[in-house]
Parts: sequence; C-alpha cells; structure tokens
Amino acid sequence: MASLNTNITGTNVLSQLGQNLRSFGNGVLNLLVLIAEFTPRYRAIQYYNALSDEELAEMGMTRADVVQKVFGARMYL
Repeated sequence: MASLNTNITGTNVLSQLGQNLRSFGNGVLNLLVLIAEFTPRYRAIQYYNALSDEELAEMGMTRADVVQKVFGARMYL
C-alpha cells in the first residue's frame, strides 16, 4: 500500500503541497498590497510621511494627526 506522504518518485507530496500553498498565499498577499498602494489614502499617507515635522507644524498638524486627517471619521484610534 502506498503511503500518503510519498508519490511514485519518492517526493514528499505534503511538503510540496505546503510549498505551493505558501507560494499561492504570498501571491495573494502581494496582490492585496499592490491594490492598497494604488489607493488615494495610501498616497496621502506617503505624502504626509515625506514631510518634515516643521512642515507638518506649519500645516497645523503633528505626525499623530496624519491618520485622522487622511482617514477622517472612518478610523477610530
């Protein structure tokens, strides 16, 4: 009787399945990150993070205010 863990060539089927699932999961995660990076909110966060503390102060903001400014009432901290 053949073992569940090996195929005809002796390769560990469960190990290969795990690698394939990890690869698929990483691909899905990378796709979600790519989608998020194209949103206007993500670009706004990048913009504010690129400013110095002095530039933010001139705008009447601190780094702690950035999330509230970008997400407004959608984000509760």
